Amino acid sequence: MSPYTHLTLKDRESILLGINTGETLETIARRLKRSKSTISREIARNGGWQDYSAADAQKRYQQARLASRRPRILARPETREAVIRYITALHWSPEQIAGRLALEGSRIRISYPTIYRGICLDNLGVPLKSHGARGLPRQLRHRGKTRKVKGTINERRGRFNDAPSIHDRPRSAENRSWFGHWEGDTVRGKTGHSALVTLVDRKSRYLLSKRTANVKADTVRDVMIELLGALPANRVRTVTPDRGTEFARYRELAECLATQVFFPDPHAPQQRGTNENTNGLIREYFPKNTDLDLQTDAEIDAYIAQLNNRPRKVLGWKTPSEVFMGKKLHLS
Repeated sequence: MSPYTHLTLKDRESILLGINTGETLETIARRLKRSKSTISREIARNGGWQDYSAADAQKRYQQARLASRRPRILARPETREAVIRYITALHWSPEQIAGRLALEGSRIRISYPTIYRGICLDNLGVPLKSHGARGLPRQLRHRGKTRKVKGTINERRGRFNDAPSIHDRPRSAENRSWFGHWEGDTVRGKTGHSALVTLVDRKSRYLLSKRTANVKADTVRDVMIELLGALPANRVRTVTPDRGTEFARYRELAECLATQVFFPDPHAPQQRGTNENTNGLIREYFPKNTDLDLQTDAEIDAYIAQLNNRPRKVLGWKTPSEVFMGKKLHLS
């Protein structure tokens, strides 16, 4: 006899036909290749030999199957609304949401594949604005965009031939054992307009950023001094900026902050991977050619705060602020 499978509507109609034509229980079971006990229980719980109905039996079976299933986690309004808020308001990825909820010991327990499935199934219940609209997937952090490779066309960077090399940087910077080893870069907006200076601590991934009116070396130097100068001395040990000409005043920066400045090898952005990755996160708020002049300082500060309070897998789902500042973030 074949492995057990549930009776189908066709099976139930065949049982009804057998009852109406006077077949025995054994004959019906043999024809359907089922055990007599299976057919007997099916008939007994659905009206007996006198009142058996294939349609009613199938309906009762379907209702029982639905009742036996575990309710979908995202069917709970509290869970669904929380996940939607983390995606749309805080720009967290499904993996960050699941990891952070687990770290907090939240009563909401969910895996990130479940969140992705919920988005694909029904957009987490959020109505689409128009036919063909992508909905929540458009608001997820990663959109599958391709990356351009620096150093392929008209590369003008890497001209600091006599600058201190990243290979001479202290070991504590390489192994991320101490706070205060910063990687720096600029995120440019519309050509000829303002840009952002970004500085990221290697250990905590904490981000410092401020808008600069232009990317001239003197202006960028002053902004970096303002950002790092507000920190305690033990939180500014080294700075490793990009090799762009906007960092040409690195000697003055080092002297003013009493720190050391090192540069990566030409065409080696992976040596400043922490900063490169963070700039990618910033680009989610400010895509290329965004006119940063149209953004208020308050808006920019709010985006930076979001990034610093976003849980990171590499930090065990703690946030950069928690690691760098020692403060505790509580989900509400």
